[in-house]
Amino acid sequence: MKRVMLSIAVMLFASVGAQGAITCSINGSLAFGSFNPLLGQSADTTGTISVTCVGNPGDSVSYTITLGTGYGSYTARKMVSGTTPLVYNLYRDSECTQVWGDNTSGTYSVTDSMTLTTTSSTKNYVVYSRIASGQNTDPAGSYTDSLLINLNY
Repeated sequence: MKRVMLSIAVMLFASVGAQGAITCSINGSLAFGSFNPLLGQSADTTGTISVTCVGNPGDSVSYTITLGTGYGSYTARKMVSGTTPLVYNLYRDSECTQVWGDNTSGTYSVTDSMTLTTTSSTKNYVVYSRIASGQNTDPAGSYTDSLLINLNY
């Protein structure tokens, strides 16, 4: 049985426009757990990306969340164990048809807004993920990837 772990390294890039005194931050996490490639099936899981904004009640902010490619590309993100790759991808939808990226190469981002009801508000977004089937020659190990989550507001 192959143990597959995907860790998302979070870095914040915020471009501040005319949004007033609101400041926002982003956090993300996703772990696949164990994956058995001999079953010949893909493995799906979900994670969470959270946006937290701080300001005055009634303030509002619009933002866009984009994801980088990590070790691979938007077509095939890759987790690695040493030099061995394991192909997976991240999606905005549960059907795994909309690759979450930066609006290039057929990818999608998430654009949303929030109005603060208290001095701090958080919105959570589900990130869907899938390890592609047919990768039954990869050795067992701990596979990781690091990718950039961008929050532009």
